[in-house]
Amino acid sequence: MPETTTKFHCPNCGDEYLIVRVEAPPTHDELPLLCLGCDGVLCNREGKFALKYFRIGDGSRAHSMNGRKPKL
Repeated sequence: MPETTTKFHCPNCGDEYLIVRVEAPPTHDELPLLCLGCDGVLCNREGKFALKYFRIGDGSRAHSMNGRKPKL
């Protein structure tokens, strides 16, 4: 299964992510992916690829998660 990676910045807060695209069958997952910095919605699929987001850097652009507690 081929994988590709790309750098991505959240359009809302600017947090930087590494996106890994993995070929995967379609799913009916209705839960959106959310940015760790601002809770903005991130795309979870791109055609036949599932998207996985890995935040890189220290997340300082998110201003300490805007006073929110981390979700574990």
